[in-house]
Amino acid sequence: MFENLTFTLSPLSPNGAEREELATLYPLVDDRWHQKMDRARAVVTVRDGQLLVAAGLVHDSILAPTSAMDALELGSMAVRPDYRRMGIRQHVTALRLEFALNAGGTPITIINSANPASWAYYERSELWERERSFEQDDQTKFIYRATALASDWAANLPQASEDAIEAVIPVPSDDLAPSMELETALEQVLDLPAELGAMAAMVPSIQIGPEAEAGELGLSLRSSDAENDWFGTAAADPAF
Repeated sequence: MFENLTFTLSPLSPNGAEREELATLYPLVDDRWHQKMDRARAVVTVRDGQLLVAAGLVHDSILAPTSAMDALELGSMAVRPDYRRMGIRQHVTALRLEFALNAGGTPITIINSANPASWAYYERSELWERERSFEQDDQTKFIYRATALASDWAANLPQASEDAIEAVIPVPSDDLAPSMELETALEQVLDLPAELGAMAAMVPSIQIGPEAEAGELGLSLRSSDAENDWFGTAAADPAF
């Protein structure tokens, strides 16, 4: 069902340009929306090619009257109208739930009682239970909280044993296999450290003073992790 869609989870708060793209999917972009973006712990986005079709946040800017002291809210879910009823919302929720649990928080989500399709899903799920209801802006809203079964569910996922989020990269087709020239270049790069060590041994040592010992010249190579780029997709969820 999702063969044409790309789901991405980024543990970064969206910057200016990324936030502007996300804003195109939300019917209301106000101070509260920006506050949640500022406090985002993760953003899940969905794209169809280059088109942003859905998004959802995990944030810690909690206003709902939950009893969870370490609450992480799964909020600001939105899906473009022509991409609804495809299971995207449920899949984005599962990705955010897994992230929040692995982050050590208590996942919660806020659902408007006027949205029966959403709260019916949470009522049926064994991973969620209704904590309480409350009134806001003359509307009744429900707080749903992850159950103990949700922790078991996350612990049994294949990647749960790894202390990192795994990026799944599509396997290239045969016609995109590396060329012989590329393979040769990669082999040369892998042999480079050994060659550098040999070169270092050929450099004469420098002595200072008559009793100075011969020094050794060494070369160390350092690699720095590239900064994570923010990738995402956005969808519009009115809520919290």
